[in-house]
Amino acid sequence: LGQEMLGVTISKDVNRRTLLRPMVRYVGNMHGNEVIGRELLTQLAQHLVGGYKLQDRRIKSLIDSTNITIIPTMNPDGFDRGTEGKCTGGDYVTGRFNEGDVDLNRDFPTWRDLDQTYDEFTQGRQPETKALIDLILQEPWVLSANFHGGAVVASYPYDDYRTKGQKGIHATPDHDFFKHLAQTYADNHMSMKNQSHCTRWFFKDGITNGAEWYPLVGGMQDFNYLFSNGMEITLEVSCCKYPKSYFVNNLWDQNYESMIKYLEQVHQGVKGLVFDSSGFPVQNAKIMVENLVTGNKYKTVVTSEFGEYWKLLLPGTYRMKAEVPGCLKGGTYKSSSWQKFELRENAPLLEFDMTLEESACPR
Repeated sequence: LGQEMLGVTISKDVNRRTLLRPMVRYVGNMHGNEVIGRELLTQLAQHLVGGYKLQDRRIKSLIDSTNITIIPTMNPDGFDRGTEGKCTGGDYVTGRFNEGDVDLNRDFPTWRDLDQTYDEFTQGRQPETKALIDLILQEPWVLSANFHGGAVVASYPYDDYRTKGQKGIHATPDHDFFKHLAQTYADNHMSMKNQSHCTRWFFKDGITNGAEWYPLVGGMQDFNYLFSNGMEITLEVSCCKYPKSYFVNNLWDQNYESMIKYLEQVHQGVKGLVFDSSGFPVQNAKIMVENLVTGNKYKTVVTSEFGEYWKLLLPGTYRMKAEVPGCLKGGTYKSSSWQKFELRENAPLLEFDMTLEESACPR
């Protein structure tokens, strides 16, 4: 009770994030009796630091270009109540819930709370939930994942429906990239696509939309997408929630390549800086992106305090613009022009800066 939630950030020049270096986050063990994520992330942190020291080319490239935060356990109190070898359990006694007897993956604000103030949507939340909310909102995260157990699948948003009786896939505006993220993890996992390893459910290609699997209200992955720029998926990485310790090395082997490959996905799409006409960086400018082939309009992202933006996208042809919402006194607002760009398989990342000019407000 009252244990600290500990995490580590791994990056080159770790005490000061380099401009435009993207931030990625892994969180494990939010259900205390689902322990494999905790073990994988502890080992991953050691592996990244050790690999950098040994000058492993892939690891060094990843750490030099990425700000990686790893939080092995979000629910240390629940973990202490878990029992090794017990593969099921969904309550306080078995360790799923925190010390406040709450399922932390049902405790986050939802789309119903989007119009509320920070004080309103954090009122009554558990301390672990509040800590993650603050972390998510205070930094310009680009990509994240949370690790669970009890199934073997990569699940992507949305987790929650908005209309009564809705069924099937509940797709976000960024459905194509979310599906790509889930498929990347499943494709590089040694058994996630093999349905004979965990027969409780069947997941085609080892992935699922969260709501289509089973709808839940108050999940962390939907909160990330709705309340921040970040894109998060949920990774179920062991059929047994708390397997015997001798299974851990095998599960590390099963997940290692997927964990590294997933981190690398943050380096695609478009990123850059937004300036005003005087050359100063602009905070909270909205970045709008449209796919010129499909016509899809993606969820807007906003610039950081340093004027940075990142938008994860698949190869394709797009246009984008930046603007600061709201008319000024003179009947103008600050906006860039639409900019067309293309992302290719052999060049998936574009760095592009934009400058805002004053334009007449739409009538």
